Amino acid sequence: MNYKSRMSIKVLLVVVGVGAGSIAVERQLLAASPSPVSSTKVDSPPLIEVVRPRRATVAQRLQTNATLEAFEQADLFAKVSGYLSEVRVDIGDHVKAGQVLAVIDVPEMKQELAEAKAQLESKRSSLQSALRQLDHNKANLALQNALAKDREQLGEGRGFISDRTLDQVHANADIAKADLGVAEANRDLAAHQVDVAAAAVDRIKTLLAYTQIVAPFDGVVARRQVNRGDLVQAATATRTTPSAGSLFTVQRIDTIRVFCDVPENDVPHLHIGDPAIVKPSGFDGKQFIGKVTRFSLRLDPETRNMRTEIDLPNPEERLYPGMYAEVSLEMNRRRDALTVPTLAVASDDNGSFVYTITDNRITRLSVETGLTDNGRIEVAAGLSEDTPVVASIKSAPPLRTAVHPQIVREKT
Repeated sequence: MNYKSRMSIKVLLVVVGVGAGSIAVERQLLAASPSPVSSTKVDSPPLIEVVRPRRATVAQRLQTNATLEAFEQADLFAKVSGYLSEVRVDIGDHVKAGQVLAVIDVPEMKQELAEAKAQLESKRSSLQSALRQLDHNKANLALQNALAKDREQLGEGRGFISDRTLDQVHANADIAKADLGVAEANRDLAAHQVDVAAAAVDRIKTLLAYTQIVAPFDGVVARRQVNRGDLVQAATATRTTPSAGSLFTVQRIDTIRVFCDVPENDVPHLHIGDPAIVKPSGFDGKQFIGKVTRFSLRLDPETRNMRTEIDLPNPEERLYPGMYAEVSLEMNRRRDALTVPTLAVASDDNGSFVYTITDNRITRLSVETGLTDNGRIEVAAGLSEDTPVVASIKSAPPLRTAVHPQIVREKT
């Protein structure tokens, strides 16, 4: 073996020896150091927030859209045809019931009234003549009856009056009675003619009264569709075309009707007097508090909704018909209900449940729930007021975990 070979073997033995020494030292250090398990300290139980159930008022709430309408609205039409001689109001004007808004000029109708009045006076004169004739016939009948009675007394048992004369006297009495009947018939006819003439006068007066367009109630002129000098025709519009041909539209807005639609599923819980919050558009979220005033007692067959109305006082006239609004209806209100935060309740195939603390460990408690309102849920059964429940079931540790409960006070 040469020199180089001997040197290579020596170097290799030195390297192997150094490596073996390093491994031995490392093993000694590992043996001397504590194990990871023995070095970890025992953790303390996690802190968990719990709350106590409390009594509160809950209700079933419905958020829906609504429209505002006038409490009363009337489209005013012309009953007679003619030219407008006066238009006394404009849009936005406040009017009182019976106030004249416009006047229609109908000269020919005034002439008809004069003729009808003249005819009425003529018929009244005829009635007076018939009454005088009736009085005359009554007197004549009384005279003939008296003469007949006298003649009968003279001729009875004495023979002073012939039978022919007595027959003539009785005939005169019968004629007078018939004349009285004719006079009474003439009197009745004349009275009827007076009534007919008077009715004609009243009819024309009534039509002339329609030449004044008046406000039906206190309100505001919402629409004016005519000007002075316009020719207007007697109205022919119906409810299917309510404003066609109308002269004015008057609205009563001291009280505003708020109409919304309640879905079929919520209808059984709706009652007159249920509180309602109305938020009209353009009021920056300002709330108007009202109550359910009435509903239609029928569902629209197309939408399966029921028309519901909320009346809002509007003394300052800040609410206008035609506005859009959001409505929150409070139905099925329950006072003094036992409630917990909605985050404290969960459900699975076995039903609803909460987590409570028993012997400082998480346990499950089955409950029956009711209404959910304002972040709280009603617990109808399975829970007492003294039972603490985990405030948020999602962040709770698994069941049977040891915990350190901390009661927190909720904001009311």
